[in-house]
Amino acid sequence: MARSRRQHRARHRRGALPPALARRARRGPEGRGHPLVGRGLLLPLVIALKNSESGVLVDAVMLAEDDISIVFSFTRSYFHVDLERVAEAVVFLKSIMPRKPVSELFTVLGRARQGKTERYRELMRHLEHTGDLFEHAPGVRGLVMVCFTLPSFGVVFKVIRDRFPHPKTVLREEVLAKYQLVFIHDRAGRLVDAQEFRRLRFPRERFAPELLDELKREASNTVHEEGTDLVFDHMYIERRLTPLNLFLRSASAEAAERAVLDYGQCIRDLAYTNIFPGDLLLKNFGVTRHGRVIFYDYDELCRVTDCNFRDLPRAESHEDEMRAEAWFYVGESDVFPESFLSFLAFNDAQREALLRLHGEILTAGFWRAVQQRLAQGEVLEVLPYHPHRVRVAGSL
Repeated sequence: MARSRRQHRARHRRGALPPALARRARRGPEGRGHPLVGRGLLLPLVIALKNSESGVLVDAVMLAEDDISIVFSFTRSYFHVDLERVAEAVVFLKSIMPRKPVSELFTVLGRARQGKTERYRELMRHLEHTGDLFEHAPGVRGLVMVCFTLPSFGVVFKVIRDRFPHPKTVLREEVLAKYQLVFIHDRAGRLVDAQEFRRLRFPRERFAPELLDELKREASNTVHEEGTDLVFDHMYIERRLTPLNLFLRSASAEAAERAVLDYGQCIRDLAYTNIFPGDLLLKNFGVTRHGRVIFYDYDELCRVTDCNFRDLPRAESHEDEMRAEAWFYVGESDVFPESFLSFLAFNDAQREALLRLHGEILTAGFWRAVQQRLAQGEVLEVLPYHPHRVRVAGSL
């Protein structure tokens, strides 16, 4: 009897018809027809509830996998979920988000160690069945990190360099502190999750010669050889994104404009959660498969409330305007938002789009207003489930 029940449950999971229905389907009702019995596709459903002064309200209903995937994104802070059997929740979430790796589902449910273990297992299994080489990650080479990737596996590996060339003045300890800040801070769907690993080893033969040479030359304090392996005493692993500067080169005009607008929204969202990226160059941002723009270069990241946002002084003479360096005093924490646009490689149409919708982020007044509201303890919401990419936070 127990075996019969197990067989029945197995058939049910596979979508097979129970024997009685199968016999009836073959015969048809009274021999004149043949009904087809099956199971429809699973439709995911997420209902976002909001606790308001008037009670609990339904704030959004999501039925699309992409929308739900953003809620459980690697760019958001972990959920605080008390589950007796986390694996069962992972199996369920995997059924409605089949493209999301199991490692990320463990992580987003607050099981960071299990997530790291699963990511390591996924990587090792992948290495066993592939032959491509680790190579430099696409984009501009970083001054603080050596970044590399395995083309067939969707992550980036980041190793801190032994020395940082000019103009970087940050110390290794400060870089580690910035990544720790991101780990504990509200990432607002705009900061990629960086998992910290120690003592990882990979076959030396899997590294492209140019990358291997740079690792030995630039990160010898962290990377060394043991037999036929290359051992990394410390590294960060992140999901691989398309660098924004590369995306804009190849995207259609419409897709490029959407990315530029979301770049502005990304900066807004980070500001509302008390994060200033520090370096706003396009190469430090990436684009996800959902078209969202994410920041991933943390060595100059800081809190908005730690910055001194200033209006750009007006030149008093032609000589002042022509100077290569600032003719006025600039403090260590001074930031001049009006100068941001001059460093961003946008074409005319993209620049116009950014100014049209997000021009205020290029003013010191915007940042000082955000500072004031944060200082007053106001919580500026950044919600993950509104579809349009240019939405200003709901509490504004």
